[in-house]
Amino acid sequence: MDKPIKKELHQLIEQCDNELILEEAKALLETDKAVEDWWDELTEADKKLVKESETQYGKGNYISHQELMQRFEEWRKK
Repeated sequence: MDKPIKKELHQLIEQCDNELILEEAKALLETDKAVEDWWDELTEADKKLVKESETQYGKGNYISHQELMQRFEEWRKK
């Protein structure tokens, strides 16, 4: 990691008096850490499903959200 960016961020935080901006920055940094860990929190069964889904997507076996919603509307009308 580029150390000057950390130093600059520390300076900006020290100069900032806006509580909302500080809370948002804190939430953003906490979210970044949480994103790294989400895979580890999945069960092995869920990991397998995600991998299978990626394989199916790679083969072009999927439909768009728009198409799904159209099919759902048609199904609801029956």
